Amino acid sequence: MRLLRCAAVLVILHLAAASAYCDQAGKEAKVEEFFRLAKMDETLRHTLDLVAAQMKSGAIQQIMGAKTSPDVKKSMDEMQDKLMVILSDAISWDKIKPDYVKLYADAYTEDELDGIVAFYKSPAGQAMVANTPVMMNKANVLVEERLKAAAPQIQKLILDYTSRTAPPKQ
Repeated sequence: MRLLRCAAVLVILHLAAASAYCDQAGKEAKVEEFFRLAKMDETLRHTLDLVAAQMKSGAIQQIMGAKTSPDVKKSMDEMQDKLMVILSDAISWDKIKPDYVKLYADAYTEDELDGIVAFYKSPAGQAMVANTPVMMNKANVLVEERLKAAAPQIQKLILDYTSRTAPPKQ
């Protein structure tokens, strides 16, 4: 009788583990479908392109009030190109996708994932996917404009800080 109870417990534990595995696999499949519908790989690529363009534009240097010679600019461009290769490799979609799948599968229930997938299959969801790159570009321009407007305050803050923290001149 005791052997029968142990066997029953083992069967129940096995079935529970298999069910949990199936639930996780089902959730991960839904996350993968959401990623496909939302074109997450393209969104990541577009985001990296925006970062690269922002670095190349010199907007940050302008905000900081930095003046650069053509030689320094050329050197910075070369460094930024190398940096983008490193970043693109480090956070390529193929490399981060498994982590993202787990992240999303852990964050959402199956019902929530069903709703997310249903939305992205809808005309409104597809419109959102189609418009996201355009909206990101426009948002990026707005942020740059706001930062340029705040540039004098940022430059003053940096000057004040560096003057207080700079080593004394000898």
